[in-house]
Parts: sequence; structure tokens; C-alpha cells
Amino acid sequence: MLNIAVLSVNHHLATIEIREKVAFAQNELAPTISSLLAIQGIKACVVFSTCNRSEICVTYDVDNIREILSEFLATTHGIEHSLLLQYVSFFEGNEAIQHICSVASGLDSLVLGEPQIFGQLKEAYQFSK
Repeated sequence: MLNIAVLSVNHHLATIEIREKVAFAQNELAPTISSLLAIQGIKACVVFSTCNRSEICVTYDVDNIREILSEFLATTHGIEHSLLLQYVSFFEGNEAIQHICSVASGLDSLVLGEPQIFGQLKEAYQFSK
């Protein structure tokens, strides 16, 4: 059975310096997605960054997905794993779906209802196909 998870570094826990450090530039998205899909157990993924968040959304069938995703983010961005964990939010199952909906609708934005996030998330989804 496939599960869904989201690893998020956002304005709730992370400073702007940390958010900038873990951001995915547009030219990094394709190799990042390829690298994630090469990890055993990850079946699909969407990756996106805005000024206030970086998110990795995956479907998976392994037990230790939180560790896999946080290690991946730490390694790819040159951050000590233990430091990164202070700034990471992790969601699984229904909580992951609820989080994605909150982000897409702007309810989880620094500016409540911010309209650009839906387009950014939609673009990230299209890119990951």
C-alpha cells in the first residue's frame, strides 16, 4: 500500500536564513526529483520552494520515510542533519493531505490567503509528472 508524506521547512519553525539554505532553485528541480525517485521505496514526488517554504511531498512504501527525506534534504543542501531537524515539520497520511490543502489554499501562508501559492504548487506538480 502506498502512503503519502510531506517534509516541510517553513516560516513557522525556520528563520529566513534556513529557508534560503534549503530552497530548491528551478534548475535543481529535475535532478532533485530524479534523485528522490532513485531512492528505494519512493514512488512519486513533488518538490517546491517559495520564499517562505520548501516542501518535499512523496508517495512511498518504506518504514523510515521521515529519516530518508530529512537526510536527503540535509545532504543535498550541506546542512548538518541534527541542525536541520530543528526546523523540519513532517506530515503523514491524512495530516499530509490536510497540510497540502492548507498550503495550496493559502491558509498556511505568512500572509493568510496569499493567492500565488496555489499556482506555485500546481506548477510544481506539473513539473514532477
